[in-house]
Amino acid sequence: MKRPIGVMILAILAGVAGVVQLYRMLVFLGILKFDFVGRAISFQEAQWGPALWALILAAIWFWVAWGFWNVRASAWQFGVFISLFALIWGFFALLFGSTVEAETVPWLLAGGVYIYLNWPGVREAFMASEMSRLTPEQRAALEQLEAANAAAGKGGAPGMKPPA
Repeated sequence: MKRPIGVMILAILAGVAGVVQLYRMLVFLGILKFDFVGRAISFQEAQWGPALWALILAAIWFWVAWGFWNVRASAWQFGVFISLFALIWGFFALLFGSTVEAETVPWLLAGGVYIYLNWPGVREAFMASEMSRLTPEQRAALEQLEAANAAAGKGGAPGMKPPA
């Protein structure tokens, strides 16, 4: 299977997002500090809640990067979910005490991944890769399922007139 260049870029972006989350975890634990445009962000005491969330997000981003690299359809689905989650999480973090400086890099990475995953044709590349991994028996079962769904769709909903 030939890996498209865009998928490699996605995998690299997701890996970088995981590394950024690990870095944020170290900032929340007070081990490192973060300087952005001359403004230092550091903690005197460990912030265990945000550090744990950053670690969980890092693990998810690394798993998604592995899935992107292997062009797995599950990675496409979860990549959309986690990138949207990271965007929303960053927004709420701003509302509850974080800074724009601390959220800018995760937002840019998550936003870039989300936009590219929803670009026309990207989902189809992931689905084609997944379909190429099916055995002949699995393909036959999938075709039977599609035929059964099409037949069920022609009948209409129970209690309703069938479409003309």
